Amino acid sequence: MNFKISVKSMVIQSMVAAIYAVITWAIPSLSYGPIQFRISEVMTLLAFFNPQYIIGLTVGCALSNIFSSLGMIDIIVGTFASFLAAFVMSKIKNIWIASLMPALSAIIIGAEIVFVSPEPISYYVITTQIAISEFIIVTLVGVPLFKILSKNKKFKENILELKQ
Repeated sequence: MNFKISVKSMVIQSMVAAIYAVITWAIPSLSYGPIQFRISEVMTLLAFFNPQYIIGLTVGCALSNIFSSLGMIDIIVGTFASFLAAFVMSKIKNIWIASLMPALSAIIIGAEIVFVSPEPISYYVITTQIAISEFIIVTLVGVPLFKILSKNKKFKENILELKQ
């Protein structure tokens, strides 16, 4: 297995991670908790177009989760759920189906929230709330946005078809 990472790729992944984290931190009331509309999640669609982005997205999620009220478990479990969603998205050929993977990762996030919550809460309610928010951000907003952006030649060449 060839595991060569170029400086250009490291810089790009660092930028993706930073952008994801800053967007998440900029709107904390929407980014954390059982009802979340993490605007930065629209970026997960980058993994659909190019699996290289999985690294930056995963690191960005880990950085974002540093400020989560759930603590260290969210850095680990929440980041794993995002990694898994991005990884699976990169393997799917249809953008609409791929865009559903973050919503499906709500299964993991819901369990995490129920596990750490000091008060009894419904797994199904929490999971459904997170899945709906992911569906809105990634599928209903993200897919049309990326379809428009992918028509731009410069965006397509420099972002979507990122070469090492």
